[in-house]
Amino acid sequence: MHERDVVELNQLAYRYAAAVDACDVALFQSVFTPDARLRSYHPEAAEPFADLTGHAQLATIPNTMRGMYRATTHMMTNHLVEVDGDEASGQVLCTARHLEGASSINVIIRYVDRYARTGGEWRIADRQIRFLWSERHDVTDSGMGRG
Repeated sequence: MHERDVVELNQLAYRYAAAVDACDVALFQSVFTPDARLRSYHPEAAEPFADLTGHAQLATIPNTMRGMYRATTHMMTNHLVEVDGDEASGQVLCTARHLEGASSINVIIRYVDRYARTGGEWRIADRQIRFLWSERHDVTDSGMGRG
């Protein structure tokens, strides 16, 4: 495993987070292989509640996020990868904050991934979104940024 691969895979995790938070369909699709699969699981569930394949289906995610939340912030941590040539596997933890009205829904997620290097760039080939738990907190307007 080369250090360059690890850095590129870390950057891929950050680009995913940036794409989700910006609700940017093109950027979101660009982090996945064209035939990528994405499954979402409730805590401790054996079967996914959502199963999407390919760029057309994946494009629904940023649009859904835009419709549900005023803003989101996905913070990626503890990214561990194993590289084998042009394929890799890994896990990354995420604390995702979703601003909904006067509440913040904070979700702890484990992404379980398979990656593929295509055209010289790493992309997500398969992602399991494993929701671990969530919390809801009231938010207040801090007044920051006002003149």
